[in-house]
Order: sequence, then structure tokens, then C-alpha cells
Amino acid sequence: MANSGSRHSVHSPFVYTLVDKVFRNQEDNQAFQEIANLRRKILLKAQIIEITDFGSGANHKKYSHRFERVATIARNSSVTDKYGRLLFRLVEFFKPQIIIELGTSLGLSTLYMAMANPDSQVFTIEGCTTTSEQATANFNALNNSNIEQHIGRFDLVLPDVVAQAQKLDFAFIDGNHTYEATLENFKMLLSIANNDTVFVFDDIHWSAGMQKAWNEISDYEGVTVTIDIFRFGIVFLRKELSKQKFVIRF
Repeated sequence: MANSGSRHSVHSPFVYTLVDKVFRNQEDNQAFQEIANLRRKILLKAQIIEITDFGSGANHKKYSHRFERVATIARNSSVTDKYGRLLFRLVEFFKPQIIIELGTSLGLSTLYMAMANPDSQVFTIEGCTTTSEQATANFNALNNSNIEQHIGRFDLVLPDVVAQAQKLDFAFIDGNHTYEATLENFKMLLSIANNDTVFVFDDIHWSAGMQKAWNEISDYEGVTVTIDIFRFGIVFLRKELSKQKFVIRF
């Protein structure tokens, strides 16, 4: 385990460059302002929608229902500006052509990735229809054209998306925060991954199950470098890199 507090204590040239060019990048971008403006509008919404939860929020049931304000979802569940910008920077740096996201929610994370590389194709999956409808409205509000939405349980929809995409350059996994689902989704996505594919997992320390999944993924055969920035876990498969685990303050 390499505990790296700053880029100067990182001895991997690949990770040093990543920290310097991506994590420490403070440059502004017009997309950040557009998404921030959209977020402010969402936070003012009084609308209440019915949520269908197929993931950890279902409390061991197949699914659960609850009613929630759209503004509350944006406040509690959507990616923050800090981590949204990091997703943007990662996509901007690696320039993936095919991106798959598990857990669209209101679509803010999707927009950060899609706007970072307009030439990419972003497949995003959301289990809840009403939440996905909110995301559609947000994509339309920013005139986005490189996002393709899919609705349904990940275990049912992801195989079709994998078959359609045929390759994977970048994955953001932010849905169904259970140990079993996280590992199953990772293995499914690995089937179309390549040497340069980047995996980003959200909430890796959120629960004992997520921590266990992260530990196993970090040790998984074929995984070389992992970076733990506490909220996100970033995974690389590059064969030219020696196997190392980094913990970096972000």
C-alpha cells in the first residue's frame, strides 16, 4: 500500500502525472458554470417524485418505493461540484470514446462526463423511471446530444448495454451500493474493457459491503494500479504498470 499525501510523494510517473494534470488542475471551464446554474435551478424545485430503489436503499427487498423532493435528491444524492469536476478532468485527460455510467440519478455526473468529451458516447443506466425523466429534462436543458439513457435494473439492462457498446473506455459506477452488485457489475464491464479502460467507483467506504468490494477489486487479477481518494476509487488495468495501491488526499 502506498500512502501518498501529495504528488511529490508518488513514485509512479503515471500516477504523478495524473495527480499533477488532473487532481490538481484548477482551470475553469464553461461547462462547470452551465452545470452549476442547472444545479441551482434543480435545488429550487418543489416537485416531489416517487422513487423506485433497486439498490442498497431497498433494505434487502427486491425494490422499495418512497416519495422525495427533486431538490433533496440533488442535495443528497447527486455528485458534488468538486467530484463532478474531477470526473470531467478524468474524461478530458483520457479522452474515452465509450463511457458507461451505472446510476444516472438526476444526470449531473453524466453531464460532467459527456461535456468533457463531446465526441464520446455516454451510456447511462438508471433503475428509477421518474428519476430518469428528471435527468432527461436536465440533458435537454443543456442541449446535450451524446448521452444515451437506459432505464431498468442493472442486472437486466447492463448486459444489453454491454452488447450494444461492445467496448468500454471509462466507467463510473454509482448505483446499487451493495457488495454483490458492485462486484457483478465490475465483472460484467470487464468483459468489454481494454488495457486503457478507467473505472471510477463512488462511495467505496460507504458501508462494510462497499469496502469489501473495493478491497477485492483492488486485488483482482488484471487490476494494476488503484487510487483511493476516499469517496472515489479509481482503477486501472494497464499491463505496463506494476501493481500498486495509492491513497491520495483530494
